[in-house]
Amino acid sequence: MTAFTDFDAGHRDLVTVTKFNFYGNRILTASSDHRIKVWDQKDAGWQLIDTWRAHDAEIRDAAWNGPFTGQHIGSVGEDMKFKIWQEDVTQPPNSGRRFRNIFRLTSPVRTPYVSLDFRNIDLESYLALITRDGLLTVLEPVSPDSLAEWQQLDQFRVCAEPSRGEETSFKVQFHHDPMDYTQIVLPGWDSKCLSLVVAAMDTVKVYRTDANRRFYHAIELGGHNGLVRDISWANGSVRGFDLIASGSKDGVVRVFEVYTTLSSAASNTANGASNRPTSTSSHSSAGRASTQSGIGTALANRSPATLLNRQGGGDTHFKHTYKEVASINSKHLDVWQVEFSQAGDCLLSSGDDGTVRFWKRAINGKWLEFAETDND
Repeated sequence: MTAFTDFDAGHRDLVTVTKFNFYGNRILTASSDHRIKVWDQKDAGWQLIDTWRAHDAEIRDAAWNGPFTGQHIGSVGEDMKFKIWQEDVTQPPNSGRRFRNIFRLTSPVRTPYVSLDFRNIDLESYLALITRDGLLTVLEPVSPDSLAEWQQLDQFRVCAEPSRGEETSFKVQFHHDPMDYTQIVLPGWDSKCLSLVVAAMDTVKVYRTDANRRFYHAIELGGHNGLVRDISWANGSVRGFDLIASGSKDGVVRVFEVYTTLSSAASNTANGASNRPTSTSSHSSAGRASTQSGIGTALANRSPATLLNRQGGGDTHFKHTYKEVASINSKHLDVWQVEFSQAGDCLLSSGDDGTVRFWKRAINGKWLEFAETDND
């Protein structure tokens, strides 16, 4: 397959992260050499903008925040730290000072953060972090005008704490579509509700916020025969279901359709417009900026060790079901990455064999290999 651009990232060790920004015209690369590099698209190639030492150990994950609050990068490393970097355009390119650290957070447990994701709703940002032992933390800025100070929205374990020395695998991703499917099922539902998909060891779990903005375990997508390395939630809310893909150590890429309907209790409630649920997110941004949410205050006083696995069935408004619609032999041996296209009709995967494969959904619903990169 042609039309790929190769360039030497110039890192001194293994490149662990490559991420495009919202518009696809900037790339960040991060490495085991503790450094992040930012590249801007120029003509047919990529121009280095800056390089800096971001962590004191291997960088495990990094991501761009949305484009509406300036240029920000979040990163997590083996040094137990999460950091946010803000671009300072007054600094010259390749000065090592172009991106400055405006926020840092240390893991509350004895294991580092391994995955992160940002979610933007209008001009507001949300952040999800998960540690190597499965402690999930969701945060929101104290003020939507600044990413320099954050407060905790929720925190819990996604599974029982793994045994010492056990190989682990955890990833977290928000649903990034502008409209969550729960808003289609129940008009008037919280316009700022959040949905998360988590790879938790050998399974996949979906979490959503209830009317009090507390996450509940919506559904578990099982059937994996090894650790789940990566997950991807496709954009789009008009197909009638959510589409989630997983890639696992058993070499299989799985695609799931997740269906959300009203529970019987919510159906009766929805028939009376005056009884539709309202969310605490209707409070003004100014109110949130001055006072931490009740759930955040309560969790701040609890030890992470006591935060139990969030059980299913915690919300009475929605019922969730799923079916596995594809089980693809990826030929990767061990799948390390899966990613849906913007429209959700194509799927990318990569793994131990060093090949990137592209899968497309055929008219009959089957996912077929469309192309692959040439390792040469």
